[in-house]
Amino acid sequence: MADYLMDILCNPDEEVIYSGVYRWVRQETPEAILARFWELFTELRGEPDIVAALERAVLRTDAPKRFRYILNRCCYILVNHWRNQSQYRGAMQQLLEMFTRPTPVRGIDRGRAVGTLRRLFQGFAQTDLYLRLYQTITLIDASDEPADDRPLASLLRRYPYLYEAQLTGTEDRQQFREQLEVVQHLQTEAQRQFEHQLARYVTYEYRRALGADKNCQPVKNPTVLTNQELYLALKSFSGKVDNGMTYQERAEKFLQENSEGQNYRLFKQNLANYIITSMPAGVDRDIFARKLYKFLDELFPQFDHQGVNDLLLTRTCSRLLNFLVIDNAQNGNHKTFIDLLCQLGPTRVVGLLLKIVLICRKVKGYLERLLCHLFNYYAEKLQGEVRWLIKVLENFKLAFSLHFGVVDLRFIRQLIV
Repeated sequence: MADYLMDILCNPDEEVIYSGVYRWVRQETPEAILARFWELFTELRGEPDIVAALERAVLRTDAPKRFRYILNRCCYILVNHWRNQSQYRGAMQQLLEMFTRPTPVRGIDRGRAVGTLRRLFQGFAQTDLYLRLYQTITLIDASDEPADDRPLASLLRRYPYLYEAQLTGTEDRQQFREQLEVVQHLQTEAQRQFEHQLARYVTYEYRRALGADKNCQPVKNPTVLTNQELYLALKSFSGKVDNGMTYQERAEKFLQENSEGQNYRLFKQNLANYIITSMPAGVDRDIFARKLYKFLDELFPQFDHQGVNDLLLTRTCSRLLNFLVIDNAQNGNHKTFIDLLCQLGPTRVVGLLLKIVLICRKVKGYLERLLCHLFNYYAEKLQGEVRWLIKVLENFKLAFSLHFGVVDLRFIRQLIV
């Protein structure tokens, strides 16, 4: 598989095609580009060098697998060029619609290459790559205003930490830099916008509480949480909530006390204690603690008498996130997660998961993929039916903004007491 991916990256015929598309976006209008695109990929007509390269690619034995990636990258070259220019938004929609338009009907005189090309072009709309392209283009102009009578899927724009998991895949990241560039740009832009809005809102509320902003224009709460829920979440993720320490301080203390090389079995016991201290005492915590100790005790027993290293820490935290969020992504089993939400509420559950990410930041992306699975599991549900999940997602947005954001929000810790 690695050799195959490297071959895709280095294939000279494909580089000729991509270079041609890059030349189009630098020199021509969207209307002209779309006409060229349609002619090339359905008629095999256009600039001779590009046509010859595409014909060779289409006639390769691996074309049914490979062509979708060629087409995908060509689309993202266009989107990457058009995304920041509002007058080009219509062109991106036309690009999407092109894949549902019937290809020209001609006689068999055009040859095998054209017939194969048209079948592959039409088949692209049935692939996951097209679905991600559709979601990405839709996201650019999407509204993020909640509405109880609309599906959860329409709220994707609100949660930039889901973009990469939702809109790209591992294979895309390896092959197409343009796709990842588009998604990361959208992610950073949405994240920065939210964090600026959050900073303005917290500052406004603080000044209003002091009586200093009586005549100022009100600032809207940028979340869908109530003001009280937002305050408690900010206090939890920024303040001292774990034995007189912030989540960050508690994570640093745990890592200091459980350094690399420590006996793995003892490490797992300490990890369980670290997690459980986030929970209020009671019968529910005792039941959960027994399950957690059993899970960790049985995890990777072959390493029990070895020292902890970075790889083992990452694998342990990944499996722990599976246990807490989604046990099996294939069947969507998240019973433990629901139980925890019923016991603790969304803010404490998010805090519990944040503690894991703070001791192993490499699993943040893995947690985001699990949350993306949850989002997709309920995507077609009306927002009014899954308010609990929306509150979870909002809390994650706050936690990630405060700990991993692009805007410095440390001042909130001084304002939220």
